[in-house]
Amino acid sequence: MLEITHYIKTFIAVFILVNPLEGIPLFLSETQNVTQEKRMAIAKKASLGVTVILLSSLFLGRLILELFGIDLAAFQLSGGIIIFIIALKMVLTSDDSSKNPGEDTQTIKDPERIAIVPLAIPLLAGPGSISTIILYGNMGTSISHYLILSGIIFAVGLATWLSLKAAVPMTTFLHQTGVNVLTKISGLLVAAIAAEMALTGLIKLLPKLQP
Repeated sequence: MLEITHYIKTFIAVFILVNPLEGIPLFLSETQNVTQEKRMAIAKKASLGVTVILLSSLFLGRLILELFGIDLAAFQLSGGIIIFIIALKMVLTSDDSSKNPGEDTQTIKDPERIAIVPLAIPLLAGPGSISTIILYGNMGTSISHYLILSGIIFAVGLATWLSLKAAVPMTTFLHQTGVNVLTKISGLLVAAIAAEMALTGLIKLLPKLQP
């Protein structure tokens, strides 16, 4: 089992990468003409989708790495780089280019269809959060390790549901500018965590690269 600080970092990284705030524009635009009850059903379905996807990554991640013969240190290095790039985009993306439904999503006739794709995946549970779960999942083998990570995933799923549930008042309170500022600050935190991941993987790989 890892130190408590590692689990805190895992929760912070996964929650920020899932970033429910950036899923709100799509969620609101596609549910504006539905009842509050149906909107809550879509929020619940999307949150459950995120939870199931991340839990699958946690319990199947090790098997996938072993199946393809991928070294954990190599995955840690590449995963850290990918997560760093995603975090960098969060920081550098212009304010008017946040996750927006765009023209294509306006053609969706049934709002419930967006709950899993594209809302749950890849908008919320994307490559960054999935890679993070696989990385931290492979850092331990004890039952307590997997129980804690499962708890973290359920907590992120709950936070996602609460964020989507409070989408209308939250957007009114924060405005788009507030959401953008929070996204950029969050991106900086994830970038630091990702850099540490990549460096740890590189340090583990260096001895193996020596002749």
